Parts: sequence; structure tokens; C-alpha cells
Amino acid sequence: MKKIFSVVLAVLFSVTLFAEGNKEAPKAASKSEGPTLAFICKDLSQEWFVGTSSSMQKTAKALGAKDVILYDAAMSPDKYMTALDTAISQKVDVLIVCPPDQQLSQITVDRCKEAGIKVMADDDGLIDANGKHIAPALELNAYVVGSGQGEWLGNYVIKNKLDADIKSSAYLCLTMDQVSSCVPRADGARDTFLKTNSSFPESNVIEADYDGTSDKAFNVVAATITANPGIKSWFVTAPNDEGALGATRALEQANLDKKAVVVGIGGYLAIDEYKKDYSAFMATAYIDPVLDGQIAATAAMRWYKDGVVPYQEYAKSGDKFGIYPFGGVMISRFDDFSVME
Repeated sequence: MKKIFSVVLAVLFSVTLFAEGNKEAPKAASKSEGPTLAFICKDLSQEWFVGTSSSMQKTAKALGAKDVILYDAAMSPDKYMTALDTAISQKVDVLIVCPPDQQLSQITVDRCKEAGIKVMADDDGLIDANGKHIAPALELNAYVVGSGQGEWLGNYVIKNKLDADIKSSAYLCLTMDQVSSCVPRADGARDTFLKTNSSFPESNVIEADYDGTSDKAFNVVAATITANPGIKSWFVTAPNDEGALGATRALEQANLDKKAVVVGIGGYLAIDEYKKDYSAFMATAYIDPVLDGQIAATAAMRWYKDGVVPYQEYAKSGDKFGIYPFGGVMISRFDDFSVME
């Protein structure tokens, strides 16, 4: 537990330095001269985005922003475009977006450029047809976070000999192929699980795609279970906690949860599962939404006040835009998870 706290505290300390102690950080402005920011979020009903948006508002206002306007696209491209038009018409100074469909990236950047509005992405990057970023973005260090899932799951399966009957065991790797930042999460989880548990056959790996919501994950996993009646031991990784929760509910419905292990990413939904006497949702890569909001808001304010394009210190050679590599810490129901509360 000390290791977990030391990692989290180190991250907190580094972000505090970045947000408050960096000599390039923005000076607080009076409300009369402060900028108006806006955040168009793909789904403000998700716990992760509730925490991120609240932190974003608090941090930006503390640094002198007049307001941070929130728009909920509710996973609808049409609602996203309406919000984009509204934000532009209100002449916001900096726009932060997390689009429900990354195919809306180019039109977002083009319209903001025409309107003279600075635009940056949070969680899901703005990309072109080749997957190249066309605006600054704060994203997970996705492959590394996914690798943490796969390593934890592989070790847990080996330690508890859960795949002793290999013919009735399967690893279900849930994917979100429509979101570029989620593809490496699944790749990292799958690759590292197979590397950690080297005797597990690749033929026993099943992939299933969902849209990031618990309901869709439930339906996809329930259908996968039905299509594979011979599998009695399921090992599951999901790119977010919503996927892990949906998978858990589907396994419970099929009465297969007692021999199952589910691992998510986020921590915001896992915490309630850990409080139960038993849940197949056993581990998650904990990511702090407060830190996410702090980093995004601070970067937006620096951009407005000092002209510092966000995350350029993380840009790779030849890249025009920097991608902030956000990280996570693996925490399971067997740990003292008070750090998540």
C-alpha cells in the first residue's frame, strides 16, 4: 500500500508543481479580464467525466477564468456538432473537446480555426484520417496502462491456477476500436497477459468490441458467453470501468462470475464493487479524474495567458502537437483502496 500511495503522491506533487509552481504558469486574472473556456464532453453522465469536468471548472476559475461552460454530447455526433456551433457562437477563448466520434476531428479543428478559437482534446484525441493528431491532447499512456491490466490478470490467473482446465477457459479482451486512445489499452492488456501467462494459448483469446458504455458491454459479453457455452472460466479486461462493470453483470446473469476475473481502467466504478462481499470485478488501473481536469485546465489557461501551446514538451520528433502521457496505478479489491475514495 505504501508503494501505491508513494506513486499517487508523486503524481500529485508533479502536477502541483506544473499547475502552481511552474514559472510559465498563468497568473490569476480578475474576472473582468478572464477568458471563457468550454468543454464539449462525449458523455457527462459517466463518473470519469463528472470528476474531470468539475475539476476542470474549479482549476480554471482559480487561475482566473471567467467561466468553463460544459456541453454534454451524450454520445451523439449531432449533439456534439450543435454544441460546437454554440460554443463558437459564444466566442469562447479556449475549447476543450472529447468527441463521441473521432471522425468529427477535422471539422472541429477547421471550424475553430475559422473562428480564431484555440482547441485542444481531452482523453480522446483529435486526429486525421491517418490517425495523426491535429491538435494538442491529454491522453492516457494507453499501452502502458493496458499492460498493467494484462500483467495483473496473468499473474492472478497463474497464482490461483484458474486456467487449470484450459479447454473451458478463455480470455475475453474487450475493445473500443472506434476510439484511437483505447486501441492501445486493449493491445497492451492482451499482449502482456499472453507474455505473463506464456502457457495460455492464443486460440483461447476472444475479442469483442463495444462503445464504452456499461449497457453495450453487458450485451456484447452476454452474447459472447452464449456463443461459447463450453467456457466456464472467463478472464476479462476492458478499456474502461464501464466495460468491466457491464462484463461483470453479464457474468453474474450467466452464473459464471464465481470463476471469473474482470479488470477495468478508471477506478471510479470499481470502488463500489470492492465494497461487496464478492465481485468478479477484481482490479482496475486507477486514474484520478481530478488530476486529468487540473492538467487540462492549467494547460488551457497557459495557452490563453502566455501563448504556450499545450503539451509541446511531450511532442515526439517530427510531431506538430504534444500528447500528455497520463498514467494509472493498478489497485485490486485485495488492496487498501482508500486512495480511491
